[in-house]
Amino acid sequence: MRRFAGLAVVGALLMPGAGSARDGDNINLYRYVLDVDVPESPALVALEEAPLRVLLGAAPKPVMATVLASTTPETLSPGLSLDIAPYFLFGGGVRSLSGYRSNSVAGRLMRVLTKTTVSAALIPDTADGGAWRVGFGLRTTVHDPHDPVLNSTLPERIAEEMERQGVPPPADSDENLTARGVDLSALFEEAEKEMRARSGDIQISGGWGVSARTEGGVFTGEGLRDTRHTFWLTGQAVLGRRFDVLATMQVLDAFGSGLELRTGLGVQRKTSMADFRAELTYDGTDERLHPGAAIDVKLPGCTSAIASLTTASGTDRHDDPVLRGQLQLRWYFARCR
Repeated sequence: MRRFAGLAVVGALLMPGAGSARDGDNINLYRYVLDVDVPESPALVALEEAPLRVLLGAAPKPVMATVLASTTPETLSPGLSLDIAPYFLFGGGVRSLSGYRSNSVAGRLMRVLTKTTVSAALIPDTADGGAWRVGFGLRTTVHDPHDPVLNSTLPERIAEEMERQGVPPPADSDENLTARGVDLSALFEEAEKEMRARSGDIQISGGWGVSARTEGGVFTGEGLRDTRHTFWLTGQAVLGRRFDVLATMQVLDAFGSGLELRTGLGVQRKTSMADFRAELTYDGTDERLHPGAAIDVKLPGCTSAIASLTTASGTDRHDDPVLRGQLQLRWYFARCR
C-alpha cells in the first residue's frame, strides 16, 4: 500500500498541470523563459565538445539545437546536438503559481523536474573513417535563485498589464504572449535586469553524460566502443548584474580504467550584446593547467554564436597540449527581443 502511495505521488508530479485546477491561479511556465545564460549541451559535454571546460550553472532552456565546428591543427569536425526538457516535450508547463512557488518537497521536486533536460549529439569521427562519435546527456538545475517565476512578480505584472489594456487572459496552454496586441517587452527587460542583479546568489547544476564511438555507420553500425561516462557539478556565483564567477568539477571516464578528475574556475562578463568568458582548468588526464576563452554573441531570433579557443590534452599523457578552436551556432526557446 505504501508503495502504491509513493507511485501516486510521483505520478502527480509528472502529470502536466497536476493540482492546477485546485489552486485556481494557473500560469504557463514557458511564457517566462528569459533570454539569459544559455548553458552548454550536456551531450556535447560528454563528448568533450563544449566550448569551455568550466560550465555555466544556470537553468537550461526548454529546447535548444546546436550546430558546431571544432578544429585543431590536424582536424576539422562538424557536429550537432538537440536538447529538450521532457516536461516541456510532454505538454507540461501549466501549473498553479502558488504550487510552483511552494517550498514543500513536492514544490522543490517539481521545479527541478521542469529544469531537467535530455540531450543527444552526433559528430563524425575524423580519426576513424566511417565511424561516428555519439553522446547522450542528462542535466538538471537543483538551485536557481534567478528563476523569474519563483523570485519575481513577473507573472503578476504581466497579468496586470493585460488587464489594464482590456486584453482577455490567455488560455492555459498558450506559451506565447506576443500575439495578443500588448507590448510586454519593457516588463521582460526589467525582469532580466532584476534577475541578473541578484548579487550573492549561486546557481547550482549537475549532469551526467555518456559518449561512445560507433562500429561503422551511425545507423548501420554493429555496436559501440570506447564508452566513457562523465559526471559534473557546476556553480555560478553572481557578483553583480554583469559579472559572474564559475566553478566546475568533472569526473571523467567514471566507470572505466582511465578515471580522472578535472576542476576549473572561470569568470563571465556580461553585456547587452555578448558575454565574455575566461577559464583555467586543471586536467588530471595530463596533469596540466589549461586556459580558455570564449565570446557568446546574441543574434536575432533566439540564436547566439559562440567562438572559443582552448588548449586540450594530447592523445598521450606526455604529449604537448593541443590548441583547439570551436564555433557554435545555437537556437533556443526563450522570450527574446
